[in-house]
Amino acid sequence: MGLISPIESGTEKAPAIKLEEEEEEEEEDDDGGGGDGDGVHIELKKKKDGGKNKVKGSLSTSSKVLIGAATIVGGAGTVALVPVLLGAAGFTTAGIAAGSLGAKMMSAAAVANGGGVAAGSIVAFLQSAGAAGLSGIATAGVATTGGMVGFISSYFGVKAHNKKKE
Repeated sequence: MGLISPIESGTEKAPAIKLEEEEEEEEEDDDGGGGDGDGVHIELKKKKDGGKNKVKGSLSTSSKVLIGAATIVGGAGTVALVPVLLGAAGFTTAGIAAGSLGAKMMSAAAVANGGGVAAGSIVAFLQSAGAAGLSGIATAGVATTGGMVGFISSYFGVKAHNKKKE
């Protein structure tokens, strides 16, 4: 069944609208031309599901809640983990720990820059964040990044789970 198809009426064609659903009811509408057959034919069908028009592939409410929760946890969790990860990498409040990943990064940056670490470099930023903590803007950026990672991973996880159920 097509959505719109012509219906012949004598030598002229009048448009017809067909909506495809499950249960059929036909209804003809005359344009007031005295019943000469040049009206519009409309075929309507009622859905048996009580009129619930769920879009295929849409997410359930529980899936939306799960995605929202993962976004919040991802954002908050990232903010909480950044200081721990900075410390583990050797960027501590007392400076860069000897023999750590931070020390190796600082050494490589110093060699590349002729003996000093360039201001604004990633090593300088990590050293500052490890020593003084993240600024408000850096915290917002970290939270946004963590939230996006939480959202994306949970969204695609829910989509994959729903595909398995089908």
